[in-house]
Amino acid sequence: MVKHARTKKRRAGRTGRSKLKNRNYQFYKPTKINDDTVRAIWNPRKSPAQNMANMGLQTAVNSSIDARAAIALAQDPNTAKPDEKTAVELFNIPDSDKMNGITMLPGKTFAQRKLPVSIEDQKYIRKCLAKHGDDYHSMMRDIKTNDMQYTEYKLKKMAARFFLLTDGQVKVEIPEKVRHLMTCCIDEKKENE
Repeated sequence: MVKHARTKKRRAGRTGRSKLKNRNYQFYKPTKINDDTVRAIWNPRKSPAQNMANMGLQTAVNSSIDARAAIALAQDPNTAKPDEKTAVELFNIPDSDKMNGITMLPGKTFAQRKLPVSIEDQKYIRKCLAKHGDDYHSMMRDIKTNDMQYTEYKLKKMAARFFLLTDGQVKVEIPEKVRHLMTCCIDEKKENE
């Protein structure tokens, strides 16, 4: 019977080593929680779903989509329903600017600010819109301009974001085929009239 270098492997210490168990914890390694508020409320003897419900957080956010999650949530009697009295305020989230849900972060340079559509994506969608206008199906099938091979849905979504840009955010030339769809061009047209 062939040993396939068993002796060499044994001498190298790759086989035959017994692994020692970690005896630092009695049952399991407890979770490390960095936030003081959550650490004060978290009970290690309860399940994560029960702890989140005690903090006022929803545990099964996809229960409307996933039928199994909704059934499991309904059958668990220990899980408390989140109510406003037990909700814990963890973070102070500032209200968004009027940028269709995108917060503009003040920065020192233009590259440090968050744009709704990056400059590279603006160049890419501008090239596609200049050739095909708002015909996304033909835009998808054209592999010369759509060299990243984005789907029709992805191109439509990218173009919709591009159309909502303001004058300060547009860093490329706007194609004539879609100038009538741009929000900043519509505003200029209204001001001229």
